Amino acid sequence: MRHEAKRILIVEDKVIIAMDVEDMVSDCGCVPVGPVSNVADGIALVQQTALDGAVLDINLGEERVWPLAEVLDDQGVKIVLASGYATTEVPARFRDRPMLEKPLSQRALAAALESLGLIEPRS
Repeated sequence: MRHEAKRILIVEDKVIIAMDVEDMVSDCGCVPVGPVSNVADGIALVQQTALDGAVLDINLGEERVWPLAEVLDDQGVKIVLASGYATTEVPARFRDRPMLEKPLSQRALAAALESLGLIEPRS
Protein backbone atom coordinates (compact mmCIF):
# COMPACT_ATOMS: atom_id res chain seq x y z
CA MET A 1 0.00 0.00 0.00
CA ARG A 2 1.42 3.38 -1.01
CA HIS A 3 1.04 6.38 1.26
CA GLU A 4 0.49 9.84 -0.12
CA ALA A 5 3.54 12.09 0.27
CA LYS A 6 3.29 14.49 3.20
CA ARG A 7 3.10 18.21 2.44
CA ILE A 8 5.74 20.17 4.38
CA LEU A 9 5.70 23.98 4.62
CA ILE A 10 9.11 25.62 4.49
CA VAL A 11 9.51 28.95 6.28
CA GLU A 12 12.94 30.49 5.75
CA ASP A 13 13.94 34.08 4.99
CA LYS A 14 17.22 33.28 3.21
CA VAL A 15 16.63 32.14 -0.38
CA ILE A 16 19.65 29.83 -0.69
CA ILE A 17 18.85 28.09 2.60
CA ALA A 18 15.18 27.78 1.60
CA MET A 19 16.22 26.07 -1.65
CA ASP A 20 18.44 23.64 0.27
CA VAL A 21 15.61 22.81 2.68
CA GLU A 22 13.25 22.27 -0.27
CA ASP A 23 15.71 19.74 -1.71
CA MET A 24 16.08 17.99 1.66
CA VAL A 25 12.31 17.77 2.14
CA SER A 26 11.96 16.30 -1.36
CA ASP A 27 14.78 13.83 -0.67
CA CYS A 28 12.79 12.66 2.37
CA GLY A 29 9.92 11.76 0.05
CA CYS A 30 7.76 14.73 1.05
CA VAL A 31 6.25 17.55 -1.02
CA PRO A 32 7.78 20.93 -0.17
CA VAL A 33 5.26 23.77 0.11
CA GLY A 34 6.46 27.35 -0.21
CA PRO A 35 8.95 28.48 0.80
CA VAL A 36 7.68 31.60 2.51
CA SER A 37 9.94 34.15 4.14
CA ASN A 38 7.68 35.88 6.66
CA VAL A 39 4.83 35.26 9.08
CA ALA A 40 2.11 37.02 7.04
CA ASP A 41 2.83 35.03 3.87
CA GLY A 42 2.97 31.85 5.94
CA ILE A 43 -0.41 32.47 7.54
CA ALA A 44 -1.94 33.30 4.14
CA LEU A 45 -0.58 30.05 2.68
CA VAL A 46 -1.76 27.98 5.66
CA GLN A 47 -5.29 29.32 5.20
CA GLN A 48 -5.45 27.98 1.64
CA THR A 49 -3.28 24.85 1.70
CA ALA A 50 -3.60 21.53 3.51
CA LEU A 51 -0.33 20.76 5.32
CA ASP A 52 1.04 17.81 7.26
CA GLY A 53 4.18 19.43 8.66
CA ALA A 54 6.39 22.50 8.64
CA VAL A 55 10.08 23.36 8.96
CA LEU A 56 10.22 26.78 10.59
CA ASP A 57 13.21 29.07 10.81
CA ILE A 58 12.67 30.83 14.14
CA ASN A 59 14.32 34.13 13.21
CA LEU A 60 12.80 35.69 10.09
CA GLY A 61 14.76 38.91 9.79
CA GLU A 62 13.00 41.43 12.03
CA GLU A 63 10.31 39.02 13.25
CA ARG A 64 9.98 35.67 14.99
CA VAL A 65 7.96 32.77 13.61
CA TRP A 66 5.78 32.23 16.72
CA PRO A 67 2.45 33.67 15.41
CA LEU A 68 2.66 31.32 12.42
CA ALA A 69 3.73 28.41 14.64
CA GLU A 70 0.61 28.99 16.76
CA VAL A 71 -1.67 28.87 13.69
CA LEU A 72 -0.01 25.67 12.49
CA ASP A 73 -0.17 24.10 15.94
CA ASP A 74 -3.88 24.99 16.27
CA GLN A 75 -4.47 23.13 12.99
CA GLY A 76 -2.56 20.06 14.15
CA VAL A 77 0.34 20.59 11.74
CA LYS A 78 3.54 18.98 13.05
CA ILE A 79 6.41 21.44 13.48
CA VAL A 80 10.20 21.21 13.22
CA LEU A 81 12.04 24.31 14.45
CA ALA A 82 15.35 25.51 13.03
CA SER A 83 17.72 28.13 14.37
CA GLY A 84 21.17 29.40 13.60
CA TYR A 85 21.64 30.51 17.20
CA ALA A 86 22.84 28.40 20.10
CA THR A 87 20.23 29.75 22.49
CA THR A 88 16.75 30.69 21.44
CA GLU A 89 13.76 31.85 23.41
CA VAL A 90 11.27 29.15 22.55
CA PRO A 91 7.79 29.60 24.05
CA ALA A 92 6.79 26.80 26.44
CA ARG A 93 4.14 25.65 23.93
CA PHE A 94 6.85 24.63 21.45
CA ARG A 95 9.66 23.36 23.67
CA ASP A 96 8.78 19.72 22.96
CA ARG A 97 9.16 20.13 19.19
CA PRO A 98 12.24 18.92 17.34
CA MET A 99 14.85 21.70 17.23
CA LEU A 100 17.51 21.61 14.54
CA GLU A 101 20.65 23.69 14.46
CA LYS A 102 21.41 25.49 11.22
CA PRO A 103 22.86 24.73 8.82
CA LEU A 104 20.47 21.80 8.56
CA SER A 105 21.72 18.40 7.55
CA GLN A 106 19.74 15.87 5.57
CA ARG A 107 20.21 13.27 8.31
CA ALA A 108 18.98 15.58 11.11
CA LEU A 109 15.96 16.75 9.11
CA ALA A 110 15.02 13.17 8.18
CA ALA A 111 15.32 12.12 11.84
CA ALA A 112 13.09 15.02 12.95
CA LEU A 113 10.45 14.26 10.30
CA GLU A 114 10.59 10.58 11.24
CA SER A 115 10.19 11.40 14.96
CA LEU A 116 6.97 13.24 14.11
CA GLY A 117 5.65 10.37 12.00
CA LEU A 118 5.86 12.38 8.78
CA ILE A 119 8.15 9.89 7.04
CA GLU A 120 8.69 6.16 7.40
CA PRO A 121 11.72 4.98 9.37
CA ARG A 122 14.73 4.42 7.16
CA SER A 123 16.52 1.13 7.36
